[in-house]
Amino acid sequence: MRIQKSTDSLHFSIQVTALILIALMFLLFIYGCESAVVQDEGEFTAFTNVTVIPMDTDDESIQESQTVIVSDGVIERIGDSDDIDLPGNATVIDGNGRFLIPGLAEMHGHVPGPDDPQYLEDVLFLYLSNGVTTVRNMSGHPIHLELRERLNRGEVTGPLFFTASPWLGGDRVTDTETVDRVVREFQEDGFDLLKIGSMEREVYDQMAETAHETGIPFAGHIPESVGLTRALEVEQESIDHYDRYVEFMAEEHPDYSQRDPGFFGSGVVDLVDESRLSEAIEMTIDAGTWNVPTLSIVEHLAIPDDPEEMAAWDEMKYLPQDLVQGWVDSKRNFLDRYNTDRETAMRLVELRRQITHELHESGAPIVLGSDAPQFFNVPGFSIHREMRMMVDSGLTPYEVLVTGTRNAGIYYEDDATFGTIEEGSLANLILLEANPLEDIGNVRERAGVMIRGEWWPEERIQERLSQIAE
Repeated sequence: MRIQKSTDSLHFSIQVTALILIALMFLLFIYGCESAVVQDEGEFTAFTNVTVIPMDTDDESIQESQTVIVSDGVIERIGDSDDIDLPGNATVIDGNGRFLIPGLAEMHGHVPGPDDPQYLEDVLFLYLSNGVTTVRNMSGHPIHLELRERLNRGEVTGPLFFTASPWLGGDRVTDTETVDRVVREFQEDGFDLLKIGSMEREVYDQMAETAHETGIPFAGHIPESVGLTRALEVEQESIDHYDRYVEFMAEEHPDYSQRDPGFFGSGVVDLVDESRLSEAIEMTIDAGTWNVPTLSIVEHLAIPDDPEEMAAWDEMKYLPQDLVQGWVDSKRNFLDRYNTDRETAMRLVELRRQITHELHESGAPIVLGSDAPQFFNVPGFSIHREMRMMVDSGLTPYEVLVTGTRNAGIYYEDDATFGTIEEGSLANLILLEANPLEDIGNVRERAGVMIRGEWWPEERIQERLSQIAE
């Protein structure tokens, strides 16, 4: 009996000890998990006492004295500064007297290919340094698929990146069988969209059919053989540069068939029937097709400014000078090349501004883009010139900002959440020293840029720009 009791006591002690060990292990496990969560969350960044322009509605909205807390590249919380307690490990950015807006989108940009990796990274930073936190690359190359993933992993500093396929033109797709195969290959490769160039009508029709079947959007130019009406019938996702709008307004003139349409309609601008614009806009809205105006690529060539003086703009120091010299030569030859005069060229500028205003007033979807680097458009810097031209077309600064923020987010809503300052949105932001709703030029007055939650104060931006200029 005594032995049995001793054995029972020993078993009981072992059981208690085991339970204590299990409890300790459980507590250590819980503590470890909590520690891991804290590490995964990383440090917080808080913009305090800042005026937020959330860009989440069509109407102007300003929220004063706000605190915006960012964690893991996402906006975690927004609220009145008096009501929010900051996390103990937060990096605080003083927003007093400053304005916070979403980062801008360049929806028709170009990023270099594999020939010069340093130039490629420099171009990405030129966009970012100007608050351009999203780029839709319209000069695709297989290397850009890898670049997109490296940017997403944070291995390269640069904007949120979407890339078109290589140019889908007549030199690549000469018949319906070939275009069907190439479209499928580009879709399988993982390109975000097809970049449309020149091709015959039947090839374009097959391209559109295969693209819709495989689910890859197509955008860019409209081949001359296709025209605006057909492109809208097959619901081309975006029309860039207002390609073929001028031709549509001129095509019923008896002299139209005798003319070379020229550079975005410059050769037929005197034949335009402006009453046809409303019909074009109605078709655009019915198709759900977006427009990327890129006003600057025409205006920079058409305006009478001396090309040498334009080449001396401060931002030109960030690009290879042979590229800039090529733009000077293009501007000098523009009028002769298209057999037009300055008055006709400026008429094209006015007409494109009119298209911008009436598309906007009618509710047709527009996104911001400048086609950089093309014709005196330095990546990032050109977006600010483009926005000024859109204001000159009759849009308010807020309406222009919508095209470069919320509208871009809507365009990509199935792929990412950005373009507004809301809880859950990507922390791609610009902190400004002045109110951009009073003057669109105030978007240049940066205190810094945030990309994927990484803060780049203006001083650090200028240091990197100085390195690029050298």
